[in-house]
Amino acid sequence: MSFRIDPMLTPSPTNPIESSERSHTSWGYVFWHPLPVGMLVAVLVSLAIDLPVADYARTGKQPRWVSELLENAEPFGHGIGTTLIVIAVLVLDPVRRRAPLPLLAGSLGAGLVANLAKLLVIRFRPRDIEVLPETVWSTFGGMWSLSGGNGSQSFPSAHTATAVGLAVMLSAYYPRGRWFFTMMAILVGMQRIHCSAHFPSDVFAGAIVGWVVAVASLQLASRNSR
Repeated sequence: MSFRIDPMLTPSPTNPIESSERSHTSWGYVFWHPLPVGMLVAVLVSLAIDLPVADYARTGKQPRWVSELLENAEPFGHGIGTTLIVIAVLVLDPVRRRAPLPLLAGSLGAGLVANLAKLLVIRFRPRDIEVLPETVWSTFGGMWSLSGGNGSQSFPSAHTATAVGLAVMLSAYYPRGRWFFTMMAILVGMQRIHCSAHFPSDVFAGAIVGWVVAVASLQLASRNSR
């Protein structure tokens, strides 16, 4: 999996938010691209493995180097780490200095949307469940988690949404590095499972949010620049 962005949404070399004048994009691209559709299927399929994967993550039997790798990748999906990366892009690439809002909207905005979505669905984090239930549906607690606290805000993963949003944005600006950005987003998703903060389906749901927000940000920036 890599984030291949339609050339119509890719910023031009001279203007970071300018697409070709002859290009025309549809909002259908945002929602019906094979990548988010595939991740939606992955959300549904991964519900079947959420409990065994979470149980394995809680054992702590993973190799030490795996744990260290995943923990060091986590800042790619953290608000502070993402902000520092965006600042680095703006400092090192003069062309991008004129487009901080699309970068922030596509990355931090994705995390914000995921955090808002958490308030709609109550789902308990694996680390906050003393004994994992027999059915995955028991990890859900209904709707509206305003008073449930962080432990009931597992779905979707905001870290993953932020990481995927950042990866999509960086892939649009720097296509040659899309494999590295994709790898970092995947590592962040794995880290969220590894530390028992999320179930696999939470991670895939967060990835969908990240994709939709980032591509929508690119599309809006492209249209506003015309």
